[in-house]
Amino acid sequence: MLHISKWERHSNGTRDALGIAAFNLCKNAKSQEGVHSAKFYWPNPNIIAIIIEAETGSWGMQKEPDGSTMKAFFDLSDVAKCVMDETWVDASLGQKRSDKAS
Repeated sequence: MLHISKWERHSNGTRDALGIAAFNLCKNAKSQEGVHSAKFYWPNPNIIAIIIEAETGSWGMQKEPDGSTMKAFFDLSDVAKCVMDETWVDASLGQKRSDKAS
């Protein structure tokens, strides 16, 4: 699964603080079992996009976060607001779930 989010910097937040918070969230995600990669990108100077690739149930709404994960999210939320948050299911899992309905 891909977990994709975009975060827009608060007007009183610095770009440096935004980058550090995004880096720390990715670092935390990479430390979780089942997470294959976690990277962030700058689509423009005020927005970052975070892309986390993980096995189903290893990251996101399906996994209860630990304290360090919550701290990383709160630190990011102190300097930016989430403007997009999506979970993309890979084709094989999507097909498997679709087949259950048949």
